[in-house]
Amino acid sequence: MKRNWFGLIRNERGTQILELILALPLLWFVFIFSFDQFSILYNRQKVLAAAYEAGRIAAVQPNFGLANYHAAEMGQAELKQGIGMTDSRVRLYVQGGWKKGNHFEAEATMKFHLLATGKPFELKESYHLMIENAEKGGSQ
Repeated sequence: MKRNWFGLIRNERGTQILELILALPLLWFVFIFSFDQFSILYNRQKVLAAAYEAGRIAAVQPNFGLANYHAAEMGQAELKQGIGMTDSRVRLYVQGGWKKGNHFEAEATMKFHLLATGKPFELKESYHLMIENAEKGGSQ
């Protein structure tokens, strides 16, 4: 019995299932990748907002103690809205003491697990501001 290979190639039976088998892993990878990217982008926005809010409230405080307290409160409130957060931190860094006109940095850090793969991930953002309101002779 002689086979007609040209006839088999032209036969389109089963091509849809073959296309599904070839395309499904690629589509699944894109689907999973999009969940991880969404969680990174969303949490990055939350970390940046936390650093901004912490710095904004700290800039108008009369001393470093109040600035540090309010910055942590505002920053943590923003970070709590993150997805899959396992750990977070808000810090202020100031050089030259808490004096009007000096500059400081508000830094926010968040650790979380990616939505699809579950791998740990860490984001860190900072915001630089000038101290607008400080007691005379204030220090750190």
